[in-house]
Amino acid sequence: MSKNTENLNPVKKLEKLFSLIPIHELEQTAQQQIYEALALDFLIKLAVMPDCHTGYTLPIGGVALLDNVISPEYVGYDIGCGMCYIATKIKAKEFFKQESEKIKLFEHIYKTIPVGFNSRKNGYVYYDFQSASRDKELQKKVDNKLNVQLGTLGGGNHFIEIGENNKGYLTITVHSGSRNIGHSIASYYMKLSKKIDIDLPKGFFHLNSESGQQYLKDMNFALEYAIDNRKLMISEILLLLGYNEHEISILVHDHMINENHNHAEVKGTHVLHRKGATPAEKGQIGIIPGNMKTGVYVTEGLGNEKYLNSASHGAGRTMSRKKAKSTIDMKLFKNQMKGIVAKVDQSTIDEAPDAYKNVYEVIKKQNGIVINIIDHAKPLIKIKR
Repeated sequence: MSKNTENLNPVKKLEKLFSLIPIHELEQTAQQQIYEALALDFLIKLAVMPDCHTGYTLPIGGVALLDNVISPEYVGYDIGCGMCYIATKIKAKEFFKQESEKIKLFEHIYKTIPVGFNSRKNGYVYYDFQSASRDKELQKKVDNKLNVQLGTLGGGNHFIEIGENNKGYLTITVHSGSRNIGHSIASYYMKLSKKIDIDLPKGFFHLNSESGQQYLKDMNFALEYAIDNRKLMISEILLLLGYNEHEISILVHDHMINENHNHAEVKGTHVLHRKGATPAEKGQIGIIPGNMKTGVYVTEGLGNEKYLNSASHGAGRTMSRKKAKSTIDMKLFKNQMKGIVAKVDQSTIDEAPDAYKNVYEVIKKQNGIVINIIDHAKPLIKIKR
């Protein structure tokens, strides 16, 4: 902690906090992370989204505006994690005339796109990374995964969802990030931050320092990689739906919604950090998923500066993965997922609906304040690791 933080007036700290959820409703660990962020003398403002829960240093659902400081810890390990969404012109009921057709597509997606820890046997050869750090070990780690993980889903809360929107059209949603590439970049700079900028707490760099600028460059690479990762997956699914390459190019370029919710944006001398928060600038279209059962919401940002032009990035977890695996009833999980083709077993029980907050309440806390809901896609097929 920097030398000036211990003497800050508690009232002054709270003046920097703007929350869409009562802080006392959060678990103690998330509250502690909020108060630790408020104690930083270079923090200008902290906005808290209604899906907030404990994260790494900054709680997930936290948006922090820092003065001339950038933080790899506040961005997190999965740099550029986000959502891509396309509403097709295919009527869901016409495409899936029988349940067996949903199962067939479900199986084709699993065969086409690697999930979990899996990578591609033959990677894409056009991607290149030159770390601004010039660190040989980081370069080697990224190079080993760079092309074989492009177009792969990953694990955790990442998913592919085929849904049906309010007009009855098939939709595709892909939630994924920068895979091991982002994790390697984040890990390197988090470790480096313990040795550099000794007048700052670990996890932070002065924006204009050599290390701060190197992290910014490598982070931006991971952001672009994450977007391309999602684009490749969504393009492969469009092929499975019967679109040709020319049609896919037009759809992805002109009609795909993309947003990432783990990033840092430089705004003059300030740096805006979103950790699990959807950008919601005025008129900006975004995606907020619920859980495996409830589908995804398409939103329009209202540009609310009070909350740093941000919204939730999902429903938010209510329990750890370990607790979910030991307490959630498998029979209940299977009943909740009836009508949706998905892997519903012990490998996904930590992603069951009961592991998450009520998304309808989460949406209610922000609808008309930071976003407006413009569409809702209900899940037909769900792909997870």
